[in-house]
Amino acid sequence: METTAHSPWDTDYKGTELAPVYEPLWHMLQQCLRGFPVASVLDFGCGDGNYAYLMAEEGLRVTGVDSSLRAIEKAVAHGSGKARRPCEFIRQDSIPEDLPDNSFDVVVMLNVLHCLTLKERVDLLVKAKKVLKQGGVLFASVLDEEDESYPRHEWKEIEPNTFDDGTGRLFHFYSRDELAEAFKGFSITECNMLRNIHPEVGRQSALFVLTATNNG
Repeated sequence: METTAHSPWDTDYKGTELAPVYEPLWHMLQQCLRGFPVASVLDFGCGDGNYAYLMAEEGLRVTGVDSSLRAIEKAVAHGSGKARRPCEFIRQDSIPEDLPDNSFDVVVMLNVLHCLTLKERVDLLVKAKKVLKQGGVLFASVLDEEDESYPRHEWKEIEPNTFDDGTGRLFHFYSRDELAEAFKGFSITECNMLRNIHPEVGRQSALFVLTATNNG
């Protein structure tokens, strides 16, 4: 595990309990994982490891990567108990260069791509394709431009449809056309939408949930 400077996302991991699981998203991921033979998963943007541990309980070998040292420390701490199946956790801003090519059956990116600049998003997808096996799957959830739960009208727009919330945290809102362009290096097999009323703000939360295959 690598030490790092303060991450603007560290504040999300102050408590001792793991972050709540968004059950509809987990069920969609679970269905994806059960749809074909899977042994190894890279969970990029794993946060405190909650989804990584759920995937490990499915019998999978999971490597979690996150930019927040606090999140990784919390994930490791929660894995020390006997009730947890082991996962490997790495502190890194992007997919580590030393991970072998063609080494993962699935790369998972839950609510992480929309927290990056355009260059970072492009670079990350190139690296994801590199570590995915031929025929491997990328499963991602990203903010839809129809989302109303974030007050982006109050934030600074630093790139088209990318906003800084004032703390250094970024949020990008995808259109369907942009999503297709961003994932043109993959074959998109499924694109769903998740909609609900955010309980804390009373406005619509909107996500695209994407499954894409690495066809080389």
